[in-house]
Amino acid sequence: MIVLDASFLVKLVITEEGSDKARKLMRLWVSSGEHLVVTEQALLEALNAIWKHGVKTGEIGEREALEAAKDLIEIWSKLDVIPVSGTVHEAFRLAMEERITVYDAAYLSLAMSRNAGLATFDKELSKAASRKRVMTIP
Repeated sequence: MIVLDASFLVKLVITEEGSDKARKLMRLWVSSGEHLVVTEQALLEALNAIWKHGVKTGEIGEREALEAAKDLIEIWSKLDVIPVSGTVHEAFRLAMEERITVYDAAYLSLAMSRNAGLATFDKELSKAASRKRVMTIP
């Protein structure tokens, strides 16, 4: 089982550093039948990142942002979405303890509770996961 965070999801639909690696891993996991899970807030967090790329920073055009959002929603429909309600207390505790955002702590909490790996490109989240002995990918 692998928990995907928003940073990983965004790299699947927008071309930036790490996108090739994320796409290669995703193809491998899908073809091998890996159980891929996300927390429910990941969709909005990833869509917000796409919005930033398309509107706030102008790194991509509006059309590309809309296509990326469409592609993300298609990918989302194939993932196992886990409600955050089951891990919210632990996520908040982890956020306080590890000094990471509650959003990131939700991914870490889910990975810890399911004994799963964590697919992230977020350096701070990777460090926190390492301290908690959670395998991070890549």
